[in-house]
This record gives sequence, structure tokens and C-alpha cells, in this order.
Amino acid sequence: MLLQISVCVVAIAFVFLVFYLIQTLKSLKHSLDEITSTMGQMKNEVTEISSDVKDVILNTNEVAIDMRMKLSTLNHLFGTVQDVGQVLHELSSSVKQSASSLIASVKPTEVSAKTSPLNGKLKAILQGATMTLEIWDKIKVKKSSPPAGSMK
Repeated sequence: MLLQISVCVVAIAFVFLVFYLIQTLKSLKHSLDEITSTMGQMKNEVTEISSDVKDVILNTNEVAIDMRMKLSTLNHLFGTVQDVGQVLHELSSSVKQSASSLIASVKPTEVSAKTSPLNGKLKAILQGATMTLEIWDKIKVKKSSPPAGSMK
């Protein structure tokens, strides 16, 4: 009789064990189904995000190309500004030279005062006119020559 009771207790314990094992396996199956569903949704979302990222990269490339084109246009403008600056520098240095030579020729020196003051003034006027013509020729040459940056 003791053997029968032991077998009965073992059989009841086995039934409870199997029942809880089945409950655990059902819960595990439900969790795995949800994980599979979530992975499918993630795959769709990653596909959408990757297409959006591709669009952003294409737009960024287009903006970069546009910026390069605009900067190359500005290079010509800066070259022209540099040329104008050089012409103005040459013009101001020529005017400075003319003014200093005119002032030097107008100042009476002992030698020129003794010889002829009218002769010195005439010489200064001629030097000023010569310098003016030189400046005018330089300006014409600069205007007729192509800008330095335009031969690219």
C-alpha cells in the first residue's frame, strides 16, 4: 500500500510539473511571437529611415555642388577687385611721384633762383603733364588687358 501511495504522489507531482511546464512554454511562445512581430516592424522602419537618409545625402550633395559653383563665380569677382586695387595703387603712387616732383620743382633753390624761376616752373608743368600721360596710358592698358582670373 505504501508503494501505491508513493506512485500516486509521484504521478500527481508529475501532473503538476507538466502543467506548469506547459504554462511556461506557452508564455515563452507568446514572448517569441511578440519579438518576431517587433523585429518585422523594426525592419520596415529601418527601410523607411534608410530611404530618408539617402534623400538627405542627395540633397546635401546638391547643396555642396551649388556652393562650389557660386564660390567659383566669386573667384572671378575677387580677381577683378584685386586688379582694380592694383590699378588704384599704381595710380596713387604715380600721383604721389608727380606731386613730389612738382613740389620739388616749385621750391626755389639757390641755383634755380639764380638761373631762371620761370624756367623751373615750366619744367615742373612739363613733368606733371608727362606723368599724367603715363598714368593715362597705364589705365588704358589695364582696361584693355583681360582679368588675371578669367583665363581658367
